[in-house]
Amino acid sequence: MGFLTTTILSGAIYDIFKGGLSITKNALASRLKNWLIDDTTLENLADKLQKLNLNDEMSEKAIENKINSSNELKNLLGNISARNVNIQIHSGTGDNIIGNKITNGNNNE
Repeated sequence: MGFLTTTILSGAIYDIFKGGLSITKNALASRLKNWLIDDTTLENLADKLQKLNLNDEMSEKAIENKINSSNELKNLLGNISARNVNIQIHSGTGDNIIGNKITNGNNNE
């Protein structure tokens, strides 16, 4: 499972600015929906990013450099991991398997 990197985050912020939006919890949530981030962490992330004085005149690389300059942000990002959710609905008989089913025994039937 991967962790949210400054490169991914800077790209999301750049897209937020391109869309004419500000860095908010909701803007981040919509761009980072493939990451496991609770509301408190999103709010904290938005607050820390706002304190960096990022703006729409910055390139993705400049945004990434600003993010990398903050140890607090890098520590926070290290705790955010990719969403890996498997949902299964099963009714009836038979197997309901995600992934590979491995059976041991005689398969000469």
